[in-house]
Amino acid sequence: MPKEKTDQRTQALTIRWIQAMFRRYYDKVELKLPPRFARREYGFMFYDSDMVQRHLGFARAEDLKEYLVTRTPAHAYHSAAYYQRPDAPTMEEKGWLGADLIFDLDADHIARVKGMPYEQMLEEVKGEIKKIVDQYLLGDFGLDEKYISISFSGGRGYHIHARDPHLWPLGAHERREIVDYITGTDLDPGSFIKREAYDVSRWGAKYRYSMPSSKDPGWRRRVGRGIIAEAERLESMSKDEAIQHLRGFDRVGPKAAEEIYKTLFAPVKGGQRGIDKLREGRIDIFPSDRYLNDFRKIYLQAAVDLGKRETDEPVTSDVKRLIRLVSSLHGKTGFMVVSMTRDQLDDFRPLRDAVPPAFRDDPVRVEVAKATRLTLRGETFNLSEGLTEVPEYAAVFLTCRGLATIPQVSA
Repeated sequence: MPKEKTDQRTQALTIRWIQAMFRRYYDKVELKLPPRFARREYGFMFYDSDMVQRHLGFARAEDLKEYLVTRTPAHAYHSAAYYQRPDAPTMEEKGWLGADLIFDLDADHIARVKGMPYEQMLEEVKGEIKKIVDQYLLGDFGLDEKYISISFSGGRGYHIHARDPHLWPLGAHERREIVDYITGTDLDPGSFIKREAYDVSRWGAKYRYSMPSSKDPGWRRRVGRGIIAEAERLESMSKDEAIQHLRGFDRVGPKAAEEIYKTLFAPVKGGQRGIDKLREGRIDIFPSDRYLNDFRKIYLQAAVDLGKRETDEPVTSDVKRLIRLVSSLHGKTGFMVVSMTRDQLDDFRPLRDAVPPAFRDDPVRVEVAKATRLTLRGETFNLSEGLTEVPEYAAVFLTCRGLATIPQVSA
């Protein structure tokens, strides 16, 4: 048989095996449906098509479960929105009633995770999710934690579902404004430093500068803390490293870098160093505005960047967006989409907790495409290219990822 036909047959056998595993999972799982699930639209993707089949509605949980078992999709989604007629064939006919506020943070949105191992990359994304929830949704926006649910996507990131009824009516523009606030879009760093008169007389006024306090609300608190954090980062470096770091900023020359470092960290007899004054909220530590301006340029922008959070703006602003169905399987990993509270997020480990219990330890024969190392359920596998046996749960992951194939039907 020609190699091309052999490869096609192997691929077809592998997909059928994956579908059999998914079908068994859906037959056994107790679905965790979103609130008001009958008011939501559902969509699915299948292994034999790149198109999303949507405009489906389910009045009963049993009907959705039966669909998942009989059709066995690769991916399952539900709408963030609520509709009068979720199964209507066009968006105009559905009758939009409102939508949850959704945030989608994927590894692709965070530049620093590029090249990281999968598990480490997911930990970085989880850290960013915590900051969005803690600093913005619970902190700045004052949402009640009972309305916030977090889910592991089953792939490379996490979703946040904010279901406060006050958020439902928000349109695309208002949701985009929320994203702009979280991502720090169009913030003016210079506006956070205030020039104030402190000694006014008939001959004029004397001025000083103040910076945001760590007790201020919102972005002012974030910038105040960020300025100090950046100064402390500089303090942890050697003098040569710190000056070199300062010179990396646009238009900061060697003299300015030297003066900024000296002002921040040089010992002062009977007084405070510049960084000590910063910690008290005093930013007028320079002998002239020239170096203060350089300092502001460096540290304000660094502080703003430190406070910015990344999220997928089109997902949040789209009031008709589909999002992954909790307790469904991700077709490219075989992992569950797992829902959790903010407290549960801390101890969640995707490569342990998102591996479906329905996938067993029974050995499955697979053909590994290239040498691979992975850790699932706490067990590490170092696999060489070629035929080998792995537990069923590992075989599902490898085949879904395209890292291995099933050379013969195993289930």
